Amino acid sequence: MRQWVYFLLRCIGLVYGAMTTTGMTAQAQTFPDKPIRMIIAYAPGGGTDIVGRLIAQELSQILGQSVVVENRAGGGTLVGTETVKRAPADGYTLLFGTNAFVITPLLHDNPTYNPLKDFEPVALTTIQSLALLLAPTVKFQSTQELIAFARKNPGKINFASSGNGSAQHLAGEAFKTAAGIEIIHVPYKGAGPALIDLLAGRVDMTFTSLVGTMEHIQQNRLKLLATTGINRSAAVLSTPTVAEAGLTDFQVYTWQGLLAPAGTPAAVITTLNRAVLQAVHSKKITDTLAAQGMEVKTSSPKEMGELLERESELYKKLLQQTQTTIN
Repeated sequence: MRQWVYFLLRCIGLVYGAMTTTGMTAQAQTFPDKPIRMIIAYAPGGGTDIVGRLIAQELSQILGQSVVVENRAGGGTLVGTETVKRAPADGYTLLFGTNAFVITPLLHDNPTYNPLKDFEPVALTTIQSLALLLAPTVKFQSTQELIAFARKNPGKINFASSGNGSAQHLAGEAFKTAAGIEIIHVPYKGAGPALIDLLAGRVDMTFTSLVGTMEHIQQNRLKLLATTGINRSAAVLSTPTVAEAGLTDFQVYTWQGLLAPAGTPAAVITTLNRAVLQAVHSKKITDTLAAQGMEVKTSSPKEMGELLERESELYKKLLQQTQTTIN
């Protein structure tokens, strides 16, 4: 009798497993059949928000379903990132992430997520150097002049960022270390609010994307002092790099890309990856981003995963050098 019960239960288990597998396969084959949420862990108005919305529009047309952007700012990108981590692993909730996705857990003694284990990479979308921007009230004419003043006046200059652990934050920390100066970090809940205070002269400078700031630069509402790539940005070729100011090894790049919760079916990831590659290589997006100093850079999920591994080690070393932590 026991053997018969065991046999029956085993059969039920096999049938249930087959049904589950079949259900998952069918779900992946029909994906997407409802709107997709794209979570952006920053406030509206910043460079990441602008690019994310551009890509969401293209993805909506390619996938035949609305890709709805939701801004979940706060906690140095933790609020938005944890929203996606907790979401069902079905491809309908995605994170439009940046370098901060890797950096933020490294800042905490007890991180709430592991970027290499709690998420599935979908695809890279862009890379870019950052812009060193000054408020209209700050009168430095060159990076050399800024550094010379900061060395003589420790703590008199501050720099805004989109939050603790953001690439903007670490760009400022790296600049401070490379130049041997003391400048004060002022974190915001996103690049948008930081830009507002920079325009108003309530903060002195920032390292941020050219996306969303070019009009302010062209109208002389902000001063573009330098860019952070090893080479000059194609969008502003007349602007020198920070490295040209004498900090020869200084270079900072940021990336943006799409991620899904861990366990998302491989077929869904493949569908999303193909759609992302098609979206970002559309003429509308490539032309718009090129004019803003941003380069389209795509990848397979595997290549993006390898990038996340490399950056985890890179930023761990940088954070140790700058002694940046959040308890």
